[in-house]
Amino acid sequence: MFSNKIKYLLLVIFVGLLSILYNQYVMGIIFITVLTLPFVLFALLCYCYKRVRVELESVVHVVTKGEAVPIAVQLHNPTIFPIYGLKIYLTYKNSYSSKRYKKELIATIDGRSNLHVACNLSSGYSGNLEISLRGIRCYDYLKLFSLKKKRKDTIKVAVLPKLTLMEENFVSNQSGRIVESEYYSQIKSGDDPSEVFSIREYREGDRIQKIHWKLSSKENRLMIKEFSDPLNCSVLICLDLDIPKGKERLALTDALLESALSLSYSFLSQKQYHYFSWYDSNQGICRRNRMITEKDLFEVIDGLLEISESTGMGSPGTLSTYLACYPMEQYTDILYVTGEISAVKIDTLAMLMANKRNIIYIQDIEEDAKEGEYSKAYGKEIAELGMGLSLINVNHLQSDIQNLQLN
Repeated sequence: MFSNKIKYLLLVIFVGLLSILYNQYVMGIIFITVLTLPFVLFALLCYCYKRVRVELESVVHVVTKGEAVPIAVQLHNPTIFPIYGLKIYLTYKNSYSSKRYKKELIATIDGRSNLHVACNLSSGYSGNLEISLRGIRCYDYLKLFSLKKKRKDTIKVAVLPKLTLMEENFVSNQSGRIVESEYYSQIKSGDDPSEVFSIREYREGDRIQKIHWKLSSKENRLMIKEFSDPLNCSVLICLDLDIPKGKERLALTDALLESALSLSYSFLSQKQYHYFSWYDSNQGICRRNRMITEKDLFEVIDGLLEISESTGMGSPGTLSTYLACYPMEQYTDILYVTGEISAVKIDTLAMLMANKRNIIYIQDIEEDAKEGEYSKAYGKEIAELGMGLSLINVNHLQSDIQNLQLN
């Protein structure tokens, strides 16, 4: 734009010289026109600038990692003058990272019309994609002047991790043993007499012990009590979102989420009910959700996506916090998904009551080059405590999850 001003100044000087050399009425009119034109253009620019409106719109609210994120900017020009130079400023970032990216769009809009400007963004990592409209800049017809209108419109698009289905049943055989549970199935009856599922009329073959005698005498017909079916939530998936300093936060967080959620998704497909736990840094509490249906899974995903880099990612004492909240819980299998192994975490995991404990360790890119320094340093200690150690590398995340083998 500065170059345009220099060029126009040279044009004014050139026309001024011509009007002096050719002292004619027409040349004088041309010189005055060239001289006053920038002021007219600036006044016209101010008029359009005050009246043009812009709004950021989201075409979709949820996408899967790797998919395009379509967004749109709605422009409205109520004036009769078209705007041929208009620049739109967008910024976007992943909630798990502080790094912000910029994108600029160029548009023109006719007078008294609306314009729908669409573009696609992309995110290679899961998390909430925060897209902001920082403002627009309007130019006059010769691009001598410009005015910027600031806006603070922000929308969020949830980028879900890819859920990999693992066919193998990798929890121990003891997970089929019913542990004491306070949760019961809402869709089928069972054999637990401590909870009544429903009451129905007697059918041939029903056991006499299930007859509801008091109700039967009142209804003058035999009524049967159907007992409840306790849900076996004997498996715990514990996700530790604490990221060690010096490691790539976004890639490692994405790998942690995808690994833990793929485990949960695979368990649900095998009707293996379980618990999913993580430290919620927004509320400063340890959260634990019972996973029975896919609805429970998406509630967990929603809670995990609400965590942001600004509030801190996880806690160094995720296991300690869990132990303090649920000190007497007993499981057959505990799957601890983490991006950092330490002696304190290993000792705390050993204190949780379970028949089997497995550490699923996510290796970052740098550690892969060093051939797994953490797994080598703590492998012996983990084995001595009777725990399993499985490795997943962020470089080939999906294949490692699909071929995961628990010790």
